[in-house]
Amino acid sequence: MDAICAYLDAYTTALKNRDFRLTYVDAFAGEGQWQPRAEYGEFHEVRDGSARIALGIRDREFDRLVFVEQDPERCGRLESLRAEYPKRSIDIRNEDANQAIPSICRNLEWNDRLVAFLDPFAASVDWATIEALARTKKADCWILFPLIAVSRMMPTGSEPAAPLQAKLDQVFGGRTHWDSIYQQSLQPDLWGEQATVRHRGADIVADPYRRRLTSVFPAMASTRGILRNSRGSPLFELFFGVSNPAAAPIAIPIAEHLLRKMAEE
Repeated sequence: MDAICAYLDAYTTALKNRDFRLTYVDAFAGEGQWQPRAEYGEFHEVRDGSARIALGIRDREFDRLVFVEQDPERCGRLESLRAEYPKRSIDIRNEDANQAIPSICRNLEWNDRLVAFLDPFAASVDWATIEALARTKKADCWILFPLIAVSRMMPTGSEPAAPLQAKLDQVFGGRTHWDSIYQQSLQPDLWGEQATVRHRGADIVADPYRRRLTSVFPAMASTRGILRNSRGSPLFELFFGVSNPAAAPIAIPIAEHLLRKMAEE
């Protein structure tokens, strides 16, 4: 989250004297604070969510903040931010992010520029949502790819079951973008048949998704932003893409610096 905070600060400062309406979109806003689930090990402390972080940017405030949260109770608790920041333009949407984000993108005006943060714990972001952001030519996007959740959907010893295949199709934008991960085993199984397997490793799962992102965003940060637990197991990979080629020379170096810093910590 430190990288997101630093980027928002640098982004708004860079556009401080430009005649843009700056919007921050949090696709999974929660309730303003967050506490990771038990399966994420030692990442258990309560922290400010990106909604509060975005509201705290001061050098050049965001003109509009859109917080999307599907859970009604969490969305209700987000309402407290309106009272806490009565002078800010806060739009709270109790919707599925895969419906809300395309709607936001369709209604952008000529002078809108936005930063979007997508940080689902599970594989909740449809590929169509990513494409909608990339088509705007106005969005910088931070995408927290849930390596642990997607890996669990992709067994190493066989192909995923049909329901999981359908979900992976949604996440990757089609079967051909993930099934190359699976190959015929060189060793037959107990019945003499060739099993379909995938190799272990986070890169095996994340690389096809990175290639998909590169196909729709004109510019992508190349540094790998991998979040690991204390045992070194990868939990998430943080991607950064720019939908406007003209913004890339400024945005990409900032993101690269922050991702390298994350990798060093």
